[in-house]
Amino acid sequence: MKCILRTLFYQFLILFVGVSIGFIFNAEYIGWKFPVVERSINNTFFPIDFNDEGVLEWLYGQGRLKVFGMMGKYQNIEVIEEAMAAEEWYWVKFSYTDENGERKTKIDHVRVRWKPWEYYYEDEAMIPETDESMIDYLTNGSLNSRDTDRAFKLRDEFRIQEGYHKVEMPD
Repeated sequence: MKCILRTLFYQFLILFVGVSIGFIFNAEYIGWKFPVVERSINNTFFPIDFNDEGVLEWLYGQGRLKVFGMMGKYQNIEVIEEAMAAEEWYWVKFSYTDENGERKTKIDHVRVRWKPWEYYYEDEAMIPETDESMIDYLTNGSLNSRDTDRAFKLRDEFRIQEGYHKVEMPD
């Protein structure tokens, strides 16, 4: 019995030493892959949903950072309205003071890439909707649909401001 335990101990010792040497000599290869693997595990087993508490506010903050992040481009910013379309497109209507001291209103948008690739392949997306859930969605909507509706209104206002015209389909 003592011989078997000694053999197992030395096998695990050699394995530990070998793995340690492997990590030491390949640190650059292992080091840059660790965050990727960790993020993938977190995205798979602990996914963040758009409807979770605080996610929408965080996305608004990321969108504001992208739109207003250029120092000096806009002065005295006041956000009038903001919305997320399809959980990724941040739309904002804001007023600012231009270089002549005049107050102007502008609508801008930016894409906030926050969803990992695993988000698009979740099992829930493959389950068909029931009649009851579809009626509930059409009647009450969801956080995503209500915010998307607001974002589409901002988009339409943006198109009018920028001189885009809606293409009307012939009857």
